[in-house]
Amino acid sequence: MNKILYIILTASALSSCTFNEKAEAMPPVHTLYHGLSEQEKAIYNSFNAQERFNVNKNTYMHQLKQALDTNQYQYDY
Repeated sequence: MNKILYIILTASALSSCTFNEKAEAMPPVHTLYHGLSEQEKAIYNSFNAQERFNVNKNTYMHQLKQALDTNQYQYDY
């Protein structure tokens, strides 16, 4: 009898846990990624899914580099 009660309590405790939340999918690498320096790639790779999604909205290299905010980037225009 105690084993059945223990199993029921354990099952109900596990079903109430929130560890079953969906993991946020990582967006694919930006199409301009391979044109970045090693430092810029490291910064880009350190972003979580939401940050990468926002950075990926940039369509031009200068926008992407500005979004990464590295000191080494110099404007060439």
